[in-house]
Amino acid sequence: MRYDDRHAELYDDRFRERFDEAEEAAAFLAGLDRPPGPVLELGIGTGRLALPLLGRGVDVRGVDASPAMVARLRGKPGGDRIPVAVGDFVALATLVDDRFSLIFLAFNTLFELGSQDEQVRCFCGVADRLLPGGLFVVEAVVPDLSNAGDGIAVVAVDDGAVRLQDTHHDPLAQVVTGETVTVGDTGTERWPWSIRYATVPEIDLMARVAGLRLRARHGGWSGEPFTADSPRHVSVYEPPPPFLAR
Repeated sequence: MRYDDRHAELYDDRFRERFDEAEEAAAFLAGLDRPPGPVLELGIGTGRLALPLLGRGVDVRGVDASPAMVARLRGKPGGDRIPVAVGDFVALATLVDDRFSLIFLAFNTLFELGSQDEQVRCFCGVADRLLPGGLFVVEAVVPDLSNAGDGIAVVAVDDGAVRLQDTHHDPLAQVVTGETVTVGDTGTERWPWSIRYATVPEIDLMARVAGLRLRARHGGWSGEPFTADSPRHVSVYEPPPPFLAR
């Protein structure tokens, strides 16, 4: 989805649980064995991960399609120190000239690209912008296709609000569209969204198409093992050594 002023204003509160793990994610990213050089976040948003990385002394930069989200980042302490290119990161080469020791996508940002073609173009653009030995990190959910039907469900209830989610699944396109509706004391809030999900093997294939290979995969930012029961993965890709490259 494209985050307008209203969604940018609500974003930090709407995804508060993700902010709670931001320091852990930043520690994981900052601790990766990589060559010297700047770090680039695709879909930097309001700075959930970029600001903790900046606090660790990382030269972090960003790309985001939403001027409203970038404005929220700019209003936070340190946010004005992070260079951000505003635009669609599918066309990464048109937005940034530098090369990076680490490029990363977090919190299903890859799935906000609406087609497999766009997702593959993202991987290829990233591979073109990596320094020799640089890394590409992707965090994404593992699609639960056993629970991907259409319908309306109650996803949360608290003292002041009820949150409903209406979804439609197109299994051929691997696209889920929906709207989250929160009904509470202060009124009704609507949050439309759409994702084009990809399985773990499909994401690995996208990396291979771009000339990258899997270095490591974890079940989360704490580095826990990835298993068949993991609800998400943190995958680290790298270029192959020169003697294996074609």
